[in-house]
Amino acid sequence: MDQSYLQKIRELFPLDTGAMTLQKLSTLSPSTRLYRVDTASSSLIGDDLGNCYIIDTPEGQRIASHPHLVGSELEAQSLQAAREFKAALKELDMITDSTGILHILRGSSGYMMHKVLPNLPLIRVRTEYRNDGYRAHSDDSRRIEVTYSDYDGFDLDTLIIPDTYATGRSVEAALQHMAERGGKLSTIIIYGFIAIPSMRRLSALCKTLGARLITFAICDITQLAANNYDMTLFGIDEHHHSATGELSLLGSILGEETLREMSENFIPGLDQPGDWSERQAKLFDGYREEPGDIKGHLSKSITFIESLDKVNRKQDWYNDRIKRLTEVELENLRSTISRY
Repeated sequence: MDQSYLQKIRELFPLDTGAMTLQKLSTLSPSTRLYRVDTASSSLIGDDLGNCYIIDTPEGQRIASHPHLVGSELEAQSLQAAREFKAALKELDMITDSTGILHILRGSSGYMMHKVLPNLPLIRVRTEYRNDGYRAHSDDSRRIEVTYSDYDGFDLDTLIIPDTYATGRSVEAALQHMAERGGKLSTIIIYGFIAIPSMRRLSALCKTLGARLITFAICDITQLAANNYDMTLFGIDEHHHSATGELSLLGSILGEETLREMSENFIPGLDQPGDWSERQAKLFDGYREEPGDIKGHLSKSITFIESLDKVNRKQDWYNDRIKRLTEVELENLRSTISRY
């Protein structure tokens, strides 16, 4: 590890490694770390947003750092990460006889919770942004519609919701939809790549619903880029820079050990989940299965990283390691796209 590089990113980017405590769970793999996060004491949050954990696995780190992982490769990594999450849930006694899973169509299935907990009832709700596109999510709830639901009002006590949480609008709309149909939950557990604004939104919603919020973030909890989409470990907000020419620096809440490991393999400014739905081989839209636009995700990732690198290489913290990481990821993306 280049200690001078690590010191530079600590000084420059808003990184909080002090608001958490490493938990000791006997059922987790030796390579998995579970942190309990005190959101009220976090320099990036400063409010009590419910019970909060970060689950750091090698598989989660790989998914976050390598957008060329798609299709069956992504599925294998997500499945192992889900097994670790399941082990944590069981040891923490968070799965009851009245626990279900909510899939926000189309992306939730990519987190593989329905595969590791196949006996839990599965609810599927599709929410769609109107007039939004890739890397541009609206933060106006009136522009989200529930376009499919198989929820019929049956009772559940606890709901596990695997998804990518940027603003939290999609899950907010789905939970409001369920509440309007008589759903009364006592515990809502969210899991996936998670940004701070979504936690604030869902914490407020849970209070109105009379439910407690439990968060399990993969590897880190991020700030959110200006486009309400990109969720980087640390780096420059590429979207903001492209729009304004200004530098806006982003960071996250993460464990000290996670920072040391991921900084060796992470391109600063990279969006960790990427176009999550489109990284998947198959997607269920409520009516039929359809293929994810893997080629589109790969192509967009190439364009994004090339644009990001033009900004990064002008910074004094840019070094040979970042240059090589960027070159290798672009090579892997181009190699992968040639198969689609």
